[in-house]
Amino acid sequence: MKRLLCMLGLLLSYPTYAYYAHPYVAKNLHEYACAGLQVFVAFDPGQAHVIINHYSYILTLEPSDSGSYYYGDILSFWDRGKTAMLVYSGDRTLDCLRLEQP
Repeated sequence: MKRLLCMLGLLLSYPTYAYYAHPYVAKNLHEYACAGLQVFVAFDPGQAHVIINHYSYILTLEPSDSGSYYYGDILSFWDRGKTAMLVYSGDRTLDCLRLEQP
């Protein structure tokens, strides 16, 4: 539990303004609310770039029966359109909701 709180503290500590300013990311960035955690995802063919504060993770598209499943060493992201699921530490999950873009 203590490690989980430390990890969440690190994830919530610094913003990534420079990353958001990049024109490619600004056009293709989707925002999700995952149990109170702000998560940004940029989708590329075969990949998803998941940004949680100043940490960026590159995930690879894997075959899935429903939705788009992106897998990485540390975390996974399962996109189902307006909903998603963030999986970390192998077995911990956060339910996510895509926020509407203006």
